[in-house]
Amino acid sequence: MLVTATLEAGAERYLTENTRFWVVRPRIGAGGVSGLGTLLSGAYIAMEPSEKGTQSKIFVGLEKPPVVTTDKEGTSYRLKANKLGSLSVGSPVYFRQFDVGEITEYQLVDDHSHVEIGFFVESPHDEYIREDTKFWNAGGISLEMSATGVEFEMESLASLISGGIAFDTLPEQADSPRAQADTLFTLYDDRRESLEKPITVTHTFVTRFSGSIRGLSIGAPVEFRGIRMGTVKAIELGLDPQQRDVTVPVVLIDLEPQRLASFTDIDQTSASQLSQEEFEQTTVERIEHHIAEEGLRARLMTGNLVTGQLFVNLEYFPDAEPVEPAQYGKYPEIPTLPNPLEGILQGFNKIIDKLEAAKLEDTLENLNELMVSSNQLISTLGQNAPGIAAELQATLEEAQDTLASLKAVTSPDGEIGNELYNALAEITAAARSIRVMSEYLERHPEALLKGKSGNP
Repeated sequence: MLVTATLEAGAERYLTENTRFWVVRPRIGAGGVSGLGTLLSGAYIAMEPSEKGTQSKIFVGLEKPPVVTTDKEGTSYRLKANKLGSLSVGSPVYFRQFDVGEITEYQLVDDHSHVEIGFFVESPHDEYIREDTKFWNAGGISLEMSATGVEFEMESLASLISGGIAFDTLPEQADSPRAQADTLFTLYDDRRESLEKPITVTHTFVTRFSGSIRGLSIGAPVEFRGIRMGTVKAIELGLDPQQRDVTVPVVLIDLEPQRLASFTDIDQTSASQLSQEEFEQTTVERIEHHIAEEGLRARLMTGNLVTGQLFVNLEYFPDAEPVEPAQYGKYPEIPTLPNPLEGILQGFNKIIDKLEAAKLEDTLENLNELMVSSNQLISTLGQNAPGIAAELQATLEEAQDTLASLKAVTSPDGEIGNELYNALAEITAAARSIRVMSEYLERHPEALLKGKSGNP
């Protein structure tokens, strides 16, 4: 549509290539409701004058009103993001939950590798944007259930509806230089991710667990004495090297060298002098040394009793059975140990097996067979050595009387035997109950806090 407009005399000096025109009408957007006055007055053309640039009399009208006009003081910046999410033009920019700006534009870059977002921060709040300032997506509700617990985060009710971004600068980075206009920052998914130290290099290791890994998920932390050292990368099934027909869970973990400096005895100065390849090789060699010489092992631990989420814990076990460093496929392997609950369960299973294998009746029958064999031996001696046979016969008769008394007392109907059998039955039942309880807790660790649910 072509529109011809006549301006009043003297306005021609504001008609340059940077002058903008748009139609004002009622609009509802991320920034709120605008143009309500046109419900009575009707739509009209608005103009943003500019004296910068060459003179012009032909313009292309904007489809939407500009978010930021020239009369606003502040600075424009850019963000690099993996995805746009709930952001849109007009979405707010928050600083400590104050609305200090808005998003002005967004577009896919030419190679479609990421999204570039333009935003404007009003003065004087733009003075707080430094070169080390961190930005994160504050739109919607962030609810995460992980091995560290349940985390809930929401910037504001407005950001829940229209999306938004937030920024902050850590106190130790407050002295960094002020960011210039159009500086490109990275947009993180949430505040927690923005505070983590950027990790650019990882080493992949393999861990194989003989028991269930229910509750372990991709992205779960790998910790050493409470300090995060890596992340679970993948979970799959593989063969047990001892029993080739048995499959076991194989967990790939990414250990992060930047967090491993003290753990691997590599100081920062030495690390900076090594190439990436040399640093990776040195890290692997140091970890293999810890495995072989100091008993470094991995085992699953419960990170949260409510959610039942697991994480991989690295720890030294000097009494662990020595193993040599090994490879599983193309990755070095870290040996594993059962988690504490699984170890308790295995101990109870052994007790139950021993109790079930202990058969008192079979033992008594074996003693009877021994007595019969002894009688036959005495009969043979009686023919050749009557004196010795008589003494052995007397001894055997006394032993047989004792055995008969013992058998009578320890039989199921005897006094001691009845109590013994009852005690063994109670111990076996108790051990089975503990095994059932241990298996239930392994599947539902939250029961320690909430009690057993109605579902088995």
